[in-house]
Amino acid sequence: MKFPSDLVPQKAVAADLCVSLVTLWRARQSGIPDFPEPIVIRNMIFWRKDDVQQLEDALMKFEGRGKFEAERERATRNERLVSRLPKLKRQRRVRQSDSRQLDFF
Repeated sequence: MKFPSDLVPQKAVAADLCVSLVTLWRARQSGIPDFPEPIVIRNMIFWRKDDVQQLEDALMKFEGRGKFEAERERATRNERLVSRLPKLKRQRRVRQSDSRQLDFF
């Protein structure tokens, strides 16, 4: 299968920039501003030749795996807290209606 000549496969881009495929994936998922969008053809990822320099500049802004993992862990923790939030509100309402608490105020 032949692809347009202005597209570079992800593997070649990773080798050219001396990063792993996983680093490229993390950088794409981290929401770096000015990160060029890849072109996906049949689940294969390509970048335009013109975007490789912009991609390299965006990767220099990428703070690495530690920052990415911390953000992902924070998002997971927030989702768990939000899912438990309705239960916590119900418990608080029961406590507030307790007549013993009103004596202290």
